[in-house]
Amino acid sequence: MAALASREINPVLENPSVIRYGFLQRFALLRAHPRRIFFDMAVLPWEVYYLWQGQWGVALTLFVLGSAVSFISVSDADYAKIAETILGKIALLHLRPVNIFFQLAGLAFFIQGLLVHSTQAMLVGTSSLLIGHMVGWEKVHLSL
Repeated sequence: MAALASREINPVLENPSVIRYGFLQRFALLRAHPRRIFFDMAVLPWEVYYLWQGQWGVALTLFVLGSAVSFISVSDADYAKIAETILGKIALLHLRPVNIFFQLAGLAFFIQGLLVHSTQAMLVGTSSLLIGHMVGWEKVHLSL
């Protein structure tokens, strides 16, 4: 019995209803909710536009307000139910260190490229962001 209690639980593969989610896992699961995804995608072009124009204050305000409104829209979501979906499994998968590294590096390059109008930095950032989404898909579903 002690061996079962000491084994590490993989939130992507195990039954999500028995898992206690940490802060990052709850954050990732809420970001995987379709309402939040679509709301964030509606605000994203405006944020990119204002960063491109050099108005980072407006872009940051849109980011904060957009994040707050989209968070409120999913605040009643059940983490366990989201974790059972493909989007939820993918969100939990992206908390692996290699995924986080590539995504954060890509985001930094992309934002820097927007601020200084460097197409190459934006391309490096976009590529890195996408690479950060490529590791570990077989854990979401065997066919992937």
